[in-house]
Amino acid sequence: MARNITEIQQGIIDNVQSDEALSEVLTSESKTALWRLFSYIFAVASYLLEVLFDKHTDEIDAKLATQKTHNETWYAEKAKQFQYGYELVTETDYYENEDEDAKIISHAAVESKNGTLFMKVAKNENGELQALSTSSPDELTPFTAYITAVKDAGVVINVVSSIGDNLRLVMDIYYDPQVLNADGTLITDPSQSPAEDTIRKFIRTLPFNGEFIPASLVDSLQEAPGIDIPEILSVETKYADNDWQAVQGKVVPNAGYLTVTDDDLTLNYKANV
Repeated sequence: MARNITEIQQGIIDNVQSDEALSEVLTSESKTALWRLFSYIFAVASYLLEVLFDKHTDEIDAKLATQKTHNETWYAEKAKQFQYGYELVTETDYYENEDEDAKIISHAAVESKNGTLFMKVAKNENGELQALSTSSPDELTPFTAYITAVKDAGVVINVVSSIGDNLRLVMDIYYDPQVLNADGTLITDPSQSPAEDTIRKFIRTLPFNGEFIPASLVDSLQEAPGIDIPEILSVETKYADNDWQAVQGKVVPNAGYLTVTDDDLTLNYKANV
C-alpha cells in the first residue's frame, strides 16, 4: 500500500540527518530550505509512483481472479481460510481483515468424482479432530455459504463434515512379561499402556483423508516397548450409520479421519514365554 507524502518526506529527512556527510551540510530546519523543498518534491513523485504501482497490482489481481483455473489444492487451502463470524468483502473471495482465531477449519481435503468436488473438512478441538457443529453454534451453514461464494461458477461442491469413521480393532498382543504387566501397562510406569497408546497415536497422526493401512499399524506396534508380536485378528470401519466393513489392505475414511472408542478396541494380552 502506498505511503503518504508526509511519511515519505520524513524518511528522506531522517536519512539525511543520519548521514555523517549530509548532516554537516544540510542543517537548515526551515521548511523553505532548498533541500527540504527538494525532499518534498521527491516525496510527491514517490507517492504518485507508489499509487500507480498499487493500482497496477489491483488490476493484475483482478485479471488473475477471473482467468486462473482453481484446482483441488486451491479449494482445500481456501477452505482453511474461512473465518467464522466474518463476512467476505463484497464480490470478492477474501476478508477485509485476517483473524487467525476465527479460522476454525484445521483440516481439508478435496476430491473430484464424476464432475463433483467432494470437500471434507474438520476442526481441531484440544488435539482431536471433530466435525463442524450444526447447532449451538451452527458452523457448517456459514462455512457452506462461504464455499458457495468463493467457488468458480458452475462448480458443484459437496461439503462433508462428519464425525470420524469408527474403527473396530481386535488384536492379540504377545508381550514381554519382563517389561509389561498382564494388563499391558509398563511395569516401571503403570500409567502407560504402550499398545493402546501407540494405536491411538497412530490413528490421531494419520494424514487427513489419508489411507489407514493395518500393516503400518503393526509396524508401529513392533517398535513399542514390551511388545513382541502384535497380531491383528479383525479390523473394521464404519461411516455414520452404515454397516461395519472389513478393511482389506487399506481404507480411506469417508469423513477424512478415524476415531476409536474403548468399546471398539479389544486387546488380548498374552505373555510371550
